[in-house]
Amino acid sequence: MIPKVSLYQRTIGGKKKWGIRYRIGGKDIKEIIGTSKRQAEVAAAAKTSELFGEKFDIPQHQNISLKNLYDEFINGKRNLRESSVNRYKNLFISFSDFMSKNFRTGWNDVSKIQRHHIEAYANQLHQLEGKAPKTINGALDHIKSLFSYAVKNDYLRKSPAMDIVKFALKDEKETLYFTREDLVKIWEKVDPYWLNFLKFLYYTGMRKGELINLTWKNINLKTGQEAVTVISSDEFKTKTGGKRTIPLHTEAVKIIKEQKGKDKTYVFVSRTGKKIHPDKPYHAMKKALEKTGLEGDVHKLRHTFASHCVIKGRSIFEVKELLGHRDI
Repeated sequence: MIPKVSLYQRTIGGKKKWGIRYRIGGKDIKEIIGTSKRQAEVAAAAKTSELFGEKFDIPQHQNISLKNLYDEFINGKRNLRESSVNRYKNLFISFSDFMSKNFRTGWNDVSKIQRHHIEAYANQLHQLEGKAPKTINGALDHIKSLFSYAVKNDYLRKSPAMDIVKFALKDEKETLYFTREDLVKIWEKVDPYWLNFLKFLYYTGMRKGELINLTWKNINLKTGQEAVTVISSDEFKTKTGGKRTIPLHTEAVKIIKEQKGKDKTYVFVSRTGKKIHPDKPYHAMKKALEKTGLEGDVHKLRHTFASHCVIKGRSIFEVKELLGHRDI
């Protein structure tokens, strides 16, 4: 017979706490869970499942804490850029802190984490922290990847994040790309020092980090073969770990020639002659957009490159290769 797991409540230090109790081998066992009845109900269900598995000799999955699961998950990824590692780390810290404070049992053992825990986390981001739906959906995607890894490696039978419904995105007035008229306005208002940098992003569709790390050895200015090669180096990893070559527009060639002599290693450098900090072109673009009343950011120039290529008749497959995307 499977031992029955029930709830009980007691006062500890002036606070009411919920716990679970069950009987094994004539011994009454009690465990304090926390201040939430819902937490105790979840713990009771998990304990019942555990006792059921022991009764019928069902193989139990390995126990692993949320932090150890994350460490395994992130260490198993290859060719991650530093910015991606930091983004994953920040997403994990947010979720881990929430679990540690509210559902400690699940924080210590991921097999105890249920769907409603993740939904509670998403609601906290939305209602208490005021995060945008797009930001919350990104966090949920990260959590889903983490638990998919847990299932794949036999830490879980089923992912608690599998059927989580994402937040609906509001209709945006902002277009996905800048028109040619928009670009003229932006070029007129942007800080002249950053004009070539931002124009080059538009003419090549490169990512900001790719352009910051672009070196002269990856530039080809032979007549008829003008191109830039985007490739990982010891100091920089491309987002996908791949390599691609982008033919240069005549305007992009002019920009490259104007950059000659400014630095021996990097094509673009800061005003002080050092490697560009990612925030600098970002803020330069934002200030120009504020002056023009347009919405967007530096990354929107990449969307604009792609959209203008398609408008000009380039196939979606060609654009995929130029952008360095893994799939359509």
